[in-house]
Amino acid sequence: MTLENNTPNPPAKKRATSTIFIVSLVILALAGVAVWYLFFRGGSDADERTAYDNIIRYENTHQLDSLGEALNDYFDTYNSDAFHYSQLKDLHDRFFTERDDWQATNENLSLETVRQFMGVHPDGFYLNEATRKLDSLSYVDACDVNTREAYEHYLDQFSQGKFAAEARKQISELDNEELTIEEKTAVKEALTTHFDALGDNDKGTIASTLAEEINSYIGKANPELEDIYAYMSNMHSSGRMIVFNVKNANITKVNAGNRSIYNVQFSLEEETYARGSHPTLDTEAGNPTEDEKPAATDVKTFSGTAVLNESMKITSLVLRK
Repeated sequence: MTLENNTPNPPAKKRATSTIFIVSLVILALAGVAVWYLFFRGGSDADERTAYDNIIRYENTHQLDSLGEALNDYFDTYNSDAFHYSQLKDLHDRFFTERDDWQATNENLSLETVRQFMGVHPDGFYLNEATRKLDSLSYVDACDVNTREAYEHYLDQFSQGKFAAEARKQISELDNEELTIEEKTAVKEALTTHFDALGDNDKGTIASTLAEEINSYIGKANPELEDIYAYMSNMHSSGRMIVFNVKNANITKVNAGNRSIYNVQFSLEEETYARGSHPTLDTEAGNPTEDEKPAATDVKTFSGTAVLNESMKITSLVLRK
């Protein structure tokens, strides 16, 4: 009697088990590579390229806050084997170095610190912001000086600057207020003529130097012409001769609508002589020399303020010892 052998073949089973084991190892290896690629490489090449493109776009369009965030995100995600890593590492270092310098400049903001920053970073990320700051600070500096030269210096640097129109307006206004030589001469002559007439007790000339309406005259508000004559007559009641000398006139011009007003700060010397010893009485002998002039019996010095209208007539006169 023959018995059938139903026992499985042991070698075949071992081969199948080995195959399964090898396939499992390959699958695990591939899974490991995928995990490494996803978590250590930082995503697909397409994702890295998109991150790079965004960073370059932010740089080109000067979206600096977005650029800083994108750079930080990139280096949080990708390591040194990423395709654009080296290129972006240089960009990262330059950007954050300059950003720190710009923050320090703003903490101690002045024309000098902005110029220093631009000297270190002449073509940097913050060039536009630094230029705007320099524009603003330069105009403030020109306003502090408030001269034609100061505004022209600003326009030399920023002919198309934010404040260029305002600077040109200021120059125009200063030109309107700038005194001509003729105006300076006319103001000084008007004051000299007035005080010469006051010293000579000359009512007619006094009247010709005064405006029709006078706001104040040596202590009296809104005086009439007779009030001024009375003041002059009282001055000469002692019979002594009086000579006035206007000195150190500082004249400024103010535009009031379509009219010009002249403000004058000056010093006034009042020299009193005994009657008959006036230094200019002896006209036949010519002008006396300094040695020939008689000594004044009294000399007083006043500080004066006068206002003249566009016709060079006095509208206000104040004297103080």
